[in-house]
Amino acid sequence: MKDLRDKVAVITGGASGIGRGIARAFAAQGAHVVVADVEEAPARSAAEELRARGVRAVAVACDVSNRDAVEALAERAFAELGRVDVLVNNAGVGVAAKVADAKPDDLAWILSVNVVGVWNGCSVFVPRFRKQGGPAWILNTGSEHSLGIPFPGMGLYTASKHAVLALSDVLRRELEPDGIGVSILCPGGVRTQIWNAARNRDERFGGPRQAPPAFASFLASGMDPDEVGRLAVAGIQRGDFFVLSHPVVRAIVEARYRELLAAFDAQNPPA
Repeated sequence: MKDLRDKVAVITGGASGIGRGIARAFAAQGAHVVVADVEEAPARSAAEELRARGVRAVAVACDVSNRDAVEALAERAFAELGRVDVLVNNAGVGVAAKVADAKPDDLAWILSVNVVGVWNGCSVFVPRFRKQGGPAWILNTGSEHSLGIPFPGMGLYTASKHAVLALSDVLRRELEPDGIGVSILCPGGVRTQIWNAARNRDERFGGPRQAPPAFASFLASGMDPDEVGRLAVAGIQRGDFFVLSHPVVRAIVEARYRELLAAFDAQNPPA
């Protein structure tokens, strides 16, 4: 999908951070944008900014863990902009807790947003893409943790992002006959508010919570979200499956697969 002019992109978690960076990158290519976010006021602000850049933009309040809300997002996008060409399942949350110490509602919350939210987006929009006809694209936001970074205290988050990779990898093969492409964005540290996402935590998952003070500076030195947005859109234009941002992660991935291959060799020695 090289030419994005006058295409329409729906971006969840689009009001801030990586989502807003992706929205700006689409607008720079002349694409129109539906900014979906659990926080309506920032979504409206983002849409207003995009309209000032000369494209059409619509703000929609949407909790991606709520399937009815995602259905309403799709209805609104098609009703107001006539079509959708790209879906960006970007909304995500983070929980810092050791695996054995995490609470049940921590696991339920992170999986409901990071995994069920991605599935909701795909299962709601894909039938519409098929009905619409023509090429379409899905970009799911994973993480460097999708690639196998076992950082202590981030087990739930890492598990959720591993799941996003698994869903995306199978989905691209399932949708290839339909002419629908799939990418997964696997960024490293980016200057976002993901670790303060619990401010919007729904009551069914224990309600809003304050992020520990240390998180305020945790990602302060991370990559600019606008740069990640440009990388994401360029990856879609090239047709890449993996969209990566931090080359330093390569060494960690290589070390993991060396260990895996060594295990194959040790457990299955040559005859």
